[in-house]
Formats: sequence, structure tokens, C-alpha cells
Amino acid sequence: MKIICNILITIFCLLINHFALAESTFNEVVSILENDNPLVYAKAAQIDLDRYQNGNLPHYPVNMSSIFEQGSEQLIQDAKRTVNDKADYYEYLPKLLHSNGVCITGEWVMDASSPFTGAFKGGNKSLFIGRISTAMEQTTKGNKRGFGFAGKIFPTLNTHEPVQTENFFTVDVLMGTETPRYLQTATTNQPEIGFSWSLMYLGIKIASALTEADEDPGFRPVNNLASLNQVGSISSPKWIKIKPKSGQVMNDESDFRMEVFKAMKENNGLTFEIFWSNTTNDYTTNKGWRRIGEIRVDDAIISFGCDRRLHFAHPKVSN
Repeated sequence: MKIICNILITIFCLLINHFALAESTFNEVVSILENDNPLVYAKAAQIDLDRYQNGNLPHYPVNMSSIFEQGSEQLIQDAKRTVNDKADYYEYLPKLLHSNGVCITGEWVMDASSPFTGAFKGGNKSLFIGRISTAMEQTTKGNKRGFGFAGKIFPTLNTHEPVQTENFFTVDVLMGTETPRYLQTATTNQPEIGFSWSLMYLGIKIASALTEADEDPGFRPVNNLASLNQVGSISSPKWIKIKPKSGQVMNDESDFRMEVFKAMKENNGLTFEIFWSNTTNDYTTNKGWRRIGEIRVDDAIISFGCDRRLHFAHPKVSN
């Protein structure tokens, strides 16, 4: 019995270490996005994989039926995984929220002076993978869309170096707005809730489930970014804002994913500016925000790996 207990303890510790100290290379995660060396998937995953054939844009439902098909337990379980597990990707990871997205790759560059540490430190330059998504199921303009921007920072410029990443998650308005283009909005780590009669009950149910995993699911702190490769005390802003750089060529693609793709081509890449504030989380104003750097994007990818394998560990408010 003692031997069995020791084995179980060892396995438990290995699992804890896997999730707490998970490391990936930039190239490894990009290969997931590009569906290199695809696995043999179970039926449900294979159906999803087939949605992306011939350049098709999948449209995953995000509504009361899809989210709560098995009650609240699955969403609670997913929320707990998101704030506790550090893995950068899984073999198969259906997203109940923010199901439809486009991934981007490039660099995180702090090109302004900064009072902060880690990823926010002036002069910091790191590899970057992000995912732009909508909070609910609407992907085309003319509908209310809540835009999300999740980021994964690799503290290296060596695409082959295994590192532990740090992640952030930002949104403009959770219940969406009728902003016609993604390139006309900005996202923060404490987004507005917004208002929609049709989504009010669903929003309350989602918030109730997410609170089971974290005391304040509407706020995603960024202290973890300030701790990246930092020895000693850390210094972090409370809020960050990610905003498309002004002056970039826009287009009239209806689906935000194709908008990002076309903008990438017409601008020969995309740039998102990074701002910080300790006084406001208002994404609509410039007052109270200071520019600290930018994300320089060189590629965009719509894929099974982006929507159904990539994982962003959300920073947790409570311990």
C-alpha cells in the first residue's frame, strides 16, 4: 500500500509540474496552428478539422444550447482549467466561448521607457502568438460583436528555445457593439459588460459559472507579464489596452477574420499599440493611457489548431 501511495504521489507531482512549468518553443506552437503532423482524431474532432478544408471559414455556435448543453458543469470545468493550467495547447480543446477566431504571429516589442518589469520592461523584445476572436457567435458586421484579443508571450527571440510562456486576455465589450471593423476598436483586460436584452440571461448564467473559477472573471490582471524572466520584485500596470495602430489600411470584409487577413496583405503586416494605465480601463478614450510598446504581426492563420487546440492560460485574480 505504501508503494502504491508513493507512486500516486509521484504521478500527482509530475502532473503538477507539467502544468505549472509547461514549456514550448515558438515553432512548436506555430506548427500546431498550421496543423503540421495532424493526429488521428476522435470523430468529434475530425468533424471540426474537416470544417477548415479548402479555405472554409467555420462558424461555431455560441449560444445557450451550445454552452449549457450539459448544464453549467462543463463551463465551470473549462473556466477552472483556463485559470489553473499552463499548457500552451491540447490535443483537442473545443472552446465554449470565443469559439471563432484568427491567430496571429509576430513580436512583442517594448520600444518606450517603462517603470515596469518583465515583459513590460523598456527594451524588451519577445516572440508573440495571439488570437483575435468574438465573444459570442456573430462574426460578421451588422451584428453585435464583442472582440477579444488574447496574447501569448515567449520570453525569447530564438524560435527553437523551449520557454514558459505568459498570457493575457483582453476584450472591448463583452456583450458586443456594432463597430463595423475590428481595426476600429480597442481591447482591455477589464472590458465593459455592455447591454443586450437578448443576451442578458445568457450573460448572467455565464458570469455565474465563471465566478466558480475566479472571484472576478471580468478582470484579468497582468502581473504575470511583469514577472516574466524577472528576478526580485515586480512592477506592473493595472490595466493594458491593445489598439490597432492608426493609419493602417482598412477594408470592408464582413467577417472579422477575413478583415484581418486582407489587412495583413494590404499593410504588409499589422501593428497593434500597447498602452498602460493605473487610472482607467476605458477603451474608448486616450486620456489616462500611456503608450509602452507594440505588437508587430507578420502572419495570420485560421485553422483547427487555432480554434480547437491553442490554449491561453488566463491570469487569476484570486489565489
